[in-house]
Amino acid sequence: MGSLTVQIGAEGDRPKYWQLYWQIRQQILQGDLQPGSRLPTCRALAQQAGVARVTVETALAQLQAEGFVVSRVGAGTFVAQDLPATAVSPTAAPFAPIFSSWGQRVLTTPERIAAAPLRDESQDGGETAVGGEIDFSLGRTYSHGFPYDIWRRLLARYLSTDDILLARHASVAGFMPLRQAIAERLAQMRGVRGDPGQIVIVSGAQQTLDILSRLLLQPGDGVVVETPGYQDAFQLFRVNGARLLPMPVDEAGLPVEAIPPDARARMLFVTPSNQFPRGGSMSLARRLALLQWAQVQQAVVIEDDYDGELRYDGRPLSALQGLDESGHVVYLGTFSKVLFPALRLAYVVLPAALRDPFLRAKRLIDRGAPTLMQAAVADFIREGHFDRHLRHLRQEYGARRQALVTALANYLGEQVHYAQDAAGLHVMVYLNEALNEREVVRMAAVHGVRVYPGEFYHLQRPFPPSILLGFSGLAEEEIAEGVRRLASAVRAAGMV
Repeated sequence: MGSLTVQIGAEGDRPKYWQLYWQIRQQILQGDLQPGSRLPTCRALAQQAGVARVTVETALAQLQAEGFVVSRVGAGTFVAQDLPATAVSPTAAPFAPIFSSWGQRVLTTPERIAAAPLRDESQDGGETAVGGEIDFSLGRTYSHGFPYDIWRRLLARYLSTDDILLARHASVAGFMPLRQAIAERLAQMRGVRGDPGQIVIVSGAQQTLDILSRLLLQPGDGVVVETPGYQDAFQLFRVNGARLLPMPVDEAGLPVEAIPPDARARMLFVTPSNQFPRGGSMSLARRLALLQWAQVQQAVVIEDDYDGELRYDGRPLSALQGLDESGHVVYLGTFSKVLFPALRLAYVVLPAALRDPFLRAKRLIDRGAPTLMQAAVADFIREGHFDRHLRHLRQEYGARRQALVTALANYLGEQVHYAQDAAGLHVMVYLNEALNEREVVRMAAVHGVRVYPGEFYHLQRPFPPSILLGFSGLAEEEIAEGVRRLASAVRAAGMV
């Protein structure tokens, strides 16, 4: 077993805690630090790295949150036992995708669209972008907290000039300054690997899933999905001829070990940072097992990080994509949850083997997202407004989620259960199995509160009764009153 060595200062302007966290993480993944081995004390690590003890404690807290280490009172900090002896293989063969018949036609057809060279991203416009009812609906943003004055100023920066930016078609791949800003931020905050050339700006998750399905799936191919899960993804895969292979999730996320060995799956769709809609994060052991599965199956893993930034207890978790050494993971992110849904801007980080095929397919379907909006978002990120707004949202949404959890405990107590991770914009509440989910929803409406049934997110039958409560668009007092009414509705439904 090798000893732990750390060196601070070689990672540019990244925070010291992050440098320490990343170096320990890599030594664990590469097998230099074996499962169960004890790490040096905080004092020893602080002395070795030349940093304050609080920096070491912050790094170790992040490693523990992600499952790399465990802390035992009075004994110290140890590498997690449930990790494989060598978690990643730096020499793993690069992913070589097998394209569908449609994808092959996109790549080989002699028509002009396929023969034309992909656009040079350096031409994208410069290097710097100068009733009484209480409704627990999902996906609503905290509109009062958005800095509209700053947003209007950023838009006016381009509208007040005759810049050539507004006089030409958008790049299919997206506005290069925005892609650069995304790449830098994802690397620093989420551990995502990829340069701006691997990032494509899209109009949403559905567009990405549709293009990937067309490129990679033949009729009858298997796609592993979580249940409960993202119903729009279910429909898109089915429309493209896929055979869904639902895997019921638990507290540790998608159970990779339960995927049938003869599943013949070509694709897997997963929400590891905050499972949708159940909540909770995928364990590190399962993340590593998933990557090994993808290598053996030569399958594409689509990581939907739809709200990975919105964690209210500690820092956001690192992405699954950052563990991928062989290019099997497609990382999908969005601005809708942090900025506003009407923006309709998302992004995808593609493995090198999929980048050009994806762009050729996208060129046939969509010439690109509005450049004006992309330029404003790029400036919003680069000038620090994005991070300030995100800190504000975490404070506001964290308080709202806590109000919901407190109200559930006060009014429903042990009658319900839900994921404990403080993250996301809703809570999926599982009800007593004797209750009828639809009756609870109906009685809630009678009591002046609107909640949303969980039935449509489940693929297994029978499905456990559940309801979804979105909290991001409600004030804390509305949340408490809404849950009080919901408790009355649950009691009334139980009497039917």
